[in-house]
Amino acid sequence: MIRIAKKEKQKTPSQLGIGDRIEIIKSKRGFSLIFPLSMLLLLVTLFVILTGGDFFTLNVIKGIFNQSLIVGTMATAVSFIYTTGNVDISVGNVMGLSAVFGALSYRATGSMVLVIIVTLLCGVLFMMCNCALGIVFHIKSAMVAIVAMSVYNAFTEVLVGPDPIQVDYRLCKQLEGNFRYIAFLLYFGTCLLLYHKTAIGRKLRFIGGNALCANQTGINSAKSKITAYLFAGIGVGLAGVLQLLRTGNVAQSVGTGMGVDVMLATVLGGMSIFGGAKSNVYAGFIGAVTVTTLNKGFLMVGVSSTLIQGVRAIIFLLLVFMNSERQATLPSRQQF
Repeated sequence: MIRIAKKEKQKTPSQLGIGDRIEIIKSKRGFSLIFPLSMLLLLVTLFVILTGGDFFTLNVIKGIFNQSLIVGTMATAVSFIYTTGNVDISVGNVMGLSAVFGALSYRATGSMVLVIIVTLLCGVLFMMCNCALGIVFHIKSAMVAIVAMSVYNAFTEVLVGPDPIQVDYRLCKQLEGNFRYIAFLLYFGTCLLLYHKTAIGRKLRFIGGNALCANQTGINSAKSKITAYLFAGIGVGLAGVLQLLRTGNVAQSVGTGMGVDVMLATVLGGMSIFGGAKSNVYAGFIGAVTVTTLNKGFLMVGVSSTLIQGVRAIIFLLLVFMNSERQATLPSRQQF
């Protein structure tokens, strides 16, 4: 006798549990944008109250935005990689080493134009090296990144030496004013357009949602991965330029630990590091502003830096747990 399975009855609103209600809310269109912005607004309100209004001043807000640019640029860049379900935490070291080569080119030629070009090209080159190692030798991106961090950091320490490499500080400050905003907006706008309005972003989200299905439909995973690392490399190189303009020098510690900050910013921005159809390119910058707000607010309240690191770690683990399920649906054209 063939038994026919009974169709599961749809739950009524009164039968829904807390977990079911959370999933319904998370599946709502626009949740990935509204939730992180609401969390950022909540943090700002909290710190305004705790600091007696000192937090909400023009200098503080401007400082938070300026500090967010570097991490935000890298977080925007790696969203292309994270979308596919791959993780690369070496971006901070790549940015640092790219800035080192940019500073060395200034020492040799005295040209700021060459500094920008060299730093951008190095960012692309080093990220493409990471990509090539993963594709050619079939190594997970996370494993490649762990090795790359050590290698790039060693090169940075050797090339820089005990004393920082100096770049003309006055010239850096002259360029920093408008250049950083224009450069970031151009890069962010280009990424936003390509990621959400073209086939490039749809293919990456498709791969992140279901790589096997994507391959069966004719999408070349290796080619898409190369595209993701190319855009990531441009963003990481640009972050290296912004870092140079901000400090006017590079030291041995440049970029150290920033890969974790980028990952934290991505998660705080509402994007899962496991990729999938609901990934987006704007989460990184929102998360970067949130991370900087969190750090600045705690410091103004008087919380020790050690405790801040602990709070950041707890928030990161909590958000990763909440976003641990990769969306298996097909990527749509509408992502807003």
